[in-house]
Amino acid sequence: MDPGIDDALAILFACRSPELEILGISVVSGNVHASKGVINALRALEVVGRQDIPVYMGQTKPLLRKHEPAEEFHGSDGLGDAGLPMPSGKPRPEKGVKFIIDTIMNSKPKEITLISTGPLTDIASAILLEPDIVKRVDRLIMMGGAYNVTQYGFGNATPVSEYNIYVDPEAAKIVFESGIAITAVGLDVTTDPSAVLTREHYDELSKFGSKTARFATAITKKLIEHFGIIQLHDPMAVGFAVDESLFKVSPYKVMVVTGDGATRGQTIAERRMWIPEAERKPNADIVCWVDGPRFVKLFMDRIK
Repeated sequence: MDPGIDDALAILFACRSPELEILGISVVSGNVHASKGVINALRALEVVGRQDIPVYMGQTKPLLRKHEPAEEFHGSDGLGDAGLPMPSGKPRPEKGVKFIIDTIMNSKPKEITLISTGPLTDIASAILLEPDIVKRVDRLIMMGGAYNVTQYGFGNATPVSEYNIYVDPEAAKIVFESGIAITAVGLDVTTDPSAVLTREHYDELSKFGSKTARFATAITKKLIEHFGIIQLHDPMAVGFAVDESLFKVSPYKVMVVTGDGATRGQTIAERRMWIPEAERKPNADIVCWVDGPRFVKLFMDRIK
């Protein structure tokens, strides 16, 4: 992950979901540099009293490109410039990629699920270093991509590209072509108006008064003031891991554009049914529908 406002919300959501056992968090550069992201992950864990969860520094830049942060959206600190205190915890000395590889290889086959809410740099690096993780991991649930499988499936970094893929398209291409089982939670569903937090939701959170609710409203204050809504991109990936019944998926072959310009990082879902089956063999399950009201209720209930 690359915390990031919605990544921090995803941490709160995951830690408050007993369905999940969180083994660790690896932080890459995305919304902010990984050095800031690590601090934000530790902040979120401290809020929910889960300092036992280890945090690791992942790759600090994309595989081949210069890091392009999104601080204009997430703030210079990555958490809405909310003026939060520094966390007491520290990241583990081990590198994130090594943690990912060791955790998967030392576990039973299909025992580990990866949840990615940032650029895929760490996961691609892990696959390159230890290809056997592909068949040992149960699946990768990733927030990333805009697949044009719903009316909301257009880009946010470019007209056709979603930010996490745009930041490191080479990493995304490696992951999609690796054979790892993928469930992709893209902008097609995360920007569905029925699945966002409104001003009413924000005001409701403000009234709860719990530590997690105060943290959530502090880091999202500027978003709600500027946009009037809070899109739950990364929490939705966690939501899929918690309760698949809230979603519908369809299998597609996904191709990632690694060039430059407006199509950099575009994720193209192959939908031409008339071409040979071998040329359109699916490599990902794309989430194409979300029960927005139920998802929002689940999120609100867990973090309040």
